[in-house]
Order: sequence, then structure tokens, then C-alpha cells
Amino acid sequence: MGIERVATSPDSNTVRTFGSAAKQVITPPLGYPMGNWGLRQGVARGIHRDIHVRAVVFERDGFPLAVISLEIAGLTSETVQAIKARIFQVTGIPVANILLNFTHNHTSPDTIVSLPKEWITWTTWLADQVAGCVFGAQNRAVPVQVGADLGSFDGWTVNRQYPDKAIDTEVGVMCIDDDHGVPIARLVNFACHGVADGGQHLKWSGDFAGEMSAEIEDQAPGVVALYVQGAAGDIHPFDWWFGNTASEHLHSYEDTALLGKSLASATRDISSGITRTKDVPLKVLAEPVALPRHQVNWSLEAALENSAVLLNTLGTYAGETWLPGTTTANAAERHPELYGWGNNEVNLAKNQHLPAVAVEVRGFRIGTTLISAHAGELFNELGTSIKDAFPENRPWIASYCDEYIGYISSRQPHEEIKDIPVTEIVDMKKYRRYYGTTTSPYGPEAGEVLVEQAIEVLKSL
Repeated sequence: MGIERVATSPDSNTVRTFGSAAKQVITPPLGYPMGNWGLRQGVARGIHRDIHVRAVVFERDGFPLAVISLEIAGLTSETVQAIKARIFQVTGIPVANILLNFTHNHTSPDTIVSLPKEWITWTTWLADQVAGCVFGAQNRAVPVQVGADLGSFDGWTVNRQYPDKAIDTEVGVMCIDDDHGVPIARLVNFACHGVADGGQHLKWSGDFAGEMSAEIEDQAPGVVALYVQGAAGDIHPFDWWFGNTASEHLHSYEDTALLGKSLASATRDISSGITRTKDVPLKVLAEPVALPRHQVNWSLEAALENSAVLLNTLGTYAGETWLPGTTTANAAERHPELYGWGNNEVNLAKNQHLPAVAVEVRGFRIGTTLISAHAGELFNELGTSIKDAFPENRPWIASYCDEYIGYISSRQPHEEIKDIPVTEIVDMKKYRRYYGTTTSPYGPEAGEVLVEQAIEVLKSL
């Protein structure tokens, strides 16, 4: 397929790029359901750290571009469309030129795949807050100089399916300053699931990404620090690989703060060596791709029968919070009544004969930085494959963009479980580590199709 140029700005260095940044609190009310952890049925009783939207807006020769980071797990397609429409209405920035990224913070509203009625008012308000934040940045834009570089943040994350497997620990940092060298914004790209704060808390919080942003902003007043979530589909903090029952990290606020502040420190170290330039071309490209459906070896009838037996045998969980000692690494083994009752297997059987899922792969260029942006929880290996195609200028991977579309798994785990029967795949002690593959609506070739298209888009930038 050919690449369609959505929009572009001139590359001439006689044209200056303007930009600025803003942030806005979007913390939900207390008394609303926390969700996002199935083992947390309680409502919010407090605020540990406010949840924010942060935005950076660029404009070059009449061509605008916005990068937005939301400290929430995700939103439905309808909500994302409403937010982008409101941004366009308020700012005039075309929808195609908006990179809307979620930190995938699990201590935020459970609005990923559906919108319960109690959240409709909040999400309507949210659209106004996000649009207002973008407008605020746009309204105070000044000539900027921009630079970016890559560093590393080793030893803080793990592949939750294969703990011995090498993972991408690159940190991308972009510095945006005014002409006097005064910092305006810092963009940070890293891959790690937003699960440092666990299900024992009944307080809204921004997780480690919020801690990172707050630390950078505290150290440099006036700066806005955006976390851009990477290919974190199978990446957890610390040593929380699935099945680890011996971790000393128990989702404490202290551990979350340590992770966030350490990432902020790494960001400052990388920033100190970055050269800024006033020549900052902006480009956006997009191309559709079709992701084939996940095929299973069982029938819908067999899945329904198995699920009914499991539900009757296991019962349900109704606790307000996690029980003591629970982590994201051991939750399913401790509580098969929540994670292993076969509902996922029913959905896979029901949907496998539907047409391939049409999604859009987008590429952004800000100066010399290339960004591959797409929806879904992309597995780390797939993100690395996109990066490896550009050894001289490794791009950023912005996963978790726009509406939530589920996990996009690499091929290996698909191949390892393809013949496991429906009555066995639900055994959490044996197969929990394949979560993200077992729950992916897409087949083993889907990730490869997406990677191929993403590379072609970036090559055309």
C-alpha cells in the first residue's frame, strides 16, 4: 500500500517553530468506583496524587501539532472522538495532528472498554478539560528550540511472560526551551505498565508516571513534563513477572515514588547532553492496517459450557481491595475466581470469525525525532522491531494512543499455547504468564503486520 501524506510543514530553516505546554488536573470525584483491578471493588476514598492531562503544542508555518498525555488507563472510542472533536473546535488543530497518549495508569477510572453510566458526566467534563489544556498551551506559544536524545533506564522493568528475556529499556527525552534557554517542556518516552500502585489503595493517583512528571516539574518550576507510554504490553515494573510469589515489592506508594523519581533523574541526566536547534520541522503521516483475528481451537459451545462450570465452582470476588500480600504478579494464582472463569475464552470463540480489525498506524516527526503512534497494548518485542529498522535514528514508540483496542502480542507465546484446550488454558497456575496473549483479540501475525506498516510510515517521514 502507498503512504498517504496527511499533512506536512516546510523544512526550510528560515521558518521558525512555535510551541508551549500546559497541564490541568482531571482527578475524578471521590465516591466513584476505582476499578481497573478486578480485585478492587471499592470506591475512591481519597486522593494520593492528583491525576493530570499534559499537553505540548507546536506550530510551524501554519501547521499545528499537539502531543497529549493523560494519566488514565484508557478511554472508549466514542470518548476519544469527543475529546478530539472538542480540541478541534476550541483550537483548530486537525484531529489527524493530535497524538493522544495514555500512561495506562491503573489507579484511574475504569473507562477502558466501556463507559458505565456514572462516568458519562465526568468524561463529558474531561473533554472540556483536555481541550482547554491544549488551548492554554497554544495560546502562549513562543519561538522554541528543540532537541532530543536516547538513554537507558536498566534494572527497573521485566518481561512479565519471560522474565529472562531481554527488553527495551531505552528512554527517549525531548527538551523544549524558549529562545533564552528557559525550559518549557520535557517529553519522556519509556515502556512500563502503569501498575506500580496496586489494588490495595482506594485513592486516586497518577502512578509512577505521575511521580516522574511531578519530580521533573518540582525541580524546574514552570516546566511541563509529559510521559509518553511505549510498547509496554508485556512489561511490568520491578520483578513482577507472572507467577513470582517472592517479590519484596508490594505496590507501596514509596516504591512507586522511587520508580518515578529515578526515571526523572535519568531524564535529567539525558537532558544535560542534548543540543537544541531552532530548526524543527513537523510532519504527520497515517496509513490503515487490518489486524487478523485470534483463532482458537475450541467452539463457542465448549467455551460457554466450560465457563458455566467454572463460575459455579469458583464463585465470585467481592472484596473492596486486594487481600494482604497480593501483587499484580500473583493475583490470578491467588484468585482464579476472578481471572480464570472462562469469560475471555467465550469472547475469543465468539469473535474469531469476524472480519479483521481495521486500525490506523500513524507517524509523527518533531525535529529529528520520529514517533510511531498506534492504539493497543503493543508487546515490547514488536516495538523494538520498529526501532531496530532505524539504527541511525531510533524512533519512539507511542503505544496506548487513542481508543483502547486490546493487546497486540508477539508470535512466540501464541505458538506455545495454540493447542492448549479450553478446559486447561484457564488454569492460572500454569497459564497466567500468557496473559496478554490469551486475551489478545488478534492473531500471531497481527503484530508483524502492524510493525511492517509502522516502518513504512516512518520511512516516509
